[in-house]
Amino acid sequence: MIDGLILSPIHLETEDLMAREETAPLVLLGEREYEAPYDHIAIDNVAAARTAVRHLVDRGHRRIAFLGSRTGRERQPAHLRLRGWREELAAAGITPDEALVVVTDGYGREDGAAAMASLLDRGERPDAVFAYNDLIAVGAMRTLTERGLSIPADVAVVGFDDIEEGRYGTTTLTTISPDKEAIARLAVDSLVERLSGSPVPEPRRARPGYRSSSAIDRAPADRNVRDGRGARPGRPLARSSRGSPVPRPTAHREPSGTVPGGRHPDPASPRS
Repeated sequence: MIDGLILSPIHLETEDLMAREETAPLVLLGEREYEAPYDHIAIDNVAAARTAVRHLVDRGHRRIAFLGSRTGRERQPAHLRLRGWREELAAAGITPDEALVVVTDGYGREDGAAAMASLLDRGERPDAVFAYNDLIAVGAMRTLTERGLSIPADVAVVGFDDIEEGRYGTTTLTTISPDKEAIARLAVDSLVERLSGSPVPEPRRARPGYRSSSAIDRAPADRNVRDGRGARPGRPLARSSRGSPVPRPTAHREPSGTVPGGRHPDPASPRS
């Protein structure tokens, strides 16, 4: 018997959640959207994707590919990030080129490498790539390097998730960095509130992340774009592939040049 549950469902559908018979409070995590009567903590995928694409558009890129599209309703996060890609291109006056959207079988490095190869083999070379996640981005970067293309001079790359691997390649990966601490904190706080027995509002859809999606340089602390110098909890840092860092106002500050955990990346490493 459990008192409460925080669940990150992967293959469950709304009808599975609605069929639940247990009465213990449940809080959902993850980017899939459910029409179920439970608190749900998830980042705003559309806004985050728009931020990533805007980062590239602001640096002069126009042929921006999206790698990691999927089919089927169970792939909602991919659909939401693709939607953000389309919306931000349209907002910039750029007609989304569906020839630059590549469906992948999975979300791994090999999928990114194959997706990038398929674009190049079709003669659809982009000048930038927004990848569904960092693993796809890492695979795409491998293919670009093997084909003799320079990152970011020939093709810029932005990923999503801020995995550790992205910080240690020859070219450091630029990425969207969700605030995992905020997500965990909101989930625990929501569950504790449900367990307290005090009156609580209707199920909430908490969105830890951007308070504004107007530009990367104004991304708030809940989510940020991390380049080679790293995302700082509470003090996000935006940097172009060639530009200087732009700090945002906050009460928390870590030493310049650090990444989460206090590691110092190689300052000579180029950014994607």
